[in-house]
Amino acid sequence: GDALVPRADVVIENRVHPVPLTNAKDEPKSQDIYTELLRLDNLRKRNIITESEFEAQKQKLLAAG
Repeated sequence: GDALVPRADVVIENRVHPVPLTNAKDEPKSQDIYTELLRLDNLRKRNIITESEFEAQKQKLLAAG
């Protein structure tokens, strides 16, 4: 009976560590990219970032996707 307790703890720990939290977010990737592009475009329109900064960030997003 007692031997099962540490084993259960080990299994739980092993499951927690190799699973990155980003996996859940990666599924709707294209939607995330689209949202981010809209945000960047808004910053560009307000002259918060330059055209070249917008392009650079867009390329990074598309490359990541």
